[in-house]
Amino acid sequence: MTSVGHTSHWMRLTLAVAATLQALVAVAQSAPASGTFVDPVTWLARVRQAALTRNYQGTLVFNASGVVSSSRVAHYCEGKQRYERIDVLDGETRQVFRHNEVTQTLWPKARVAVIEHRDLPGEFPSLPAIDARGLEAYELRLLGTERMAGHEAQVLLLKPRDGHRFAQRLWADQSSGLLLRADILGSKGEVLESAAFSDVVIGGKAQPEAVLAPMRKLEGYRVVRPSVVRTQLETEGWSQVRAVPGFQLVSCLKRPLSAVHESKASSDANVLQAVFSDGMTHVSVFVEPFDAQRHKPVATSLGATHTLMSRVGAWWITAMGDVPMATLQLFAASLDRRP
Repeated sequence: MTSVGHTSHWMRLTLAVAATLQALVAVAQSAPASGTFVDPVTWLARVRQAALTRNYQGTLVFNASGVVSSSRVAHYCEGKQRYERIDVLDGETRQVFRHNEVTQTLWPKARVAVIEHRDLPGEFPSLPAIDARGLEAYELRLLGTERMAGHEAQVLLLKPRDGHRFAQRLWADQSSGLLLRADILGSKGEVLESAAFSDVVIGGKAQPEAVLAPMRKLEGYRVVRPSVVRTQLETEGWSQVRAVPGFQLVSCLKRPLSAVHESKASSDANVLQAVFSDGMTHVSVFVEPFDAQRHKPVATSLGATHTLMSRVGAWWITAMGDVPMATLQLFAASLDRRP
């Protein structure tokens, strides 16, 4: 879950701004001196760096439209090695273990282990790498300090400059920069969804074996390794004929449809996933062959997450992201199948 803020001054920033962000990351690792003003861009860099490099353990609570779920989260760093463990506390038992780019999801009841290679996670409490697009799409403001999860926190508001994205309010630990809470806000300032630590301990000794040991114990599990191939829209016969303001294509992947649907009929087909970003939030557009038995047009929402499914000729398009439904409609209409 991530989104952020904008002003006419920032709109005139050149690519030189993006070049300064690497330097800001170095500043971000140190806590600001008492009484020293730290601008919002530097704070966002601190938040991202803290999620990657700090050790922390806590209980994470996610609330979307009254649907509440919670997890125990532990994150450790040793040099360049990163380890993470997530124990889902509600619903069916599920555990997620991450060691660098390897993510292993265990479903104990079904005795299934899904192993994937991914980039470092961008979920709470992490943020995307801040770039010029994020600075142009949002206005960044510091709102003062509040106490959150037992820690003194800096509050930031990330206000969109147009109606294509949501605002976001962030609480970051004053000392470490770790994100303690993130709210996605509607057009009237209402909270659409929230992710927050109810308790968290920042620092402490790394415990890599708490992650590596269960990753090695897969006896009795059916191991699934989804095949994911990086590709390009044009290579797959598609093009984006109309750009959605503020968003750029950042990734395009292809995987067997059988990894998504357990039907024999779909085993030879692929699903294409195009990921678009405005620098702070992402939208995924999935393309697969149309199947009249499985596919029915629908538009749904849960909290800030909207999903739009529709048919385009012989293809089925699913657009999903923490953006308004009208933005998803623009994405669904932006792809064109080349002859």
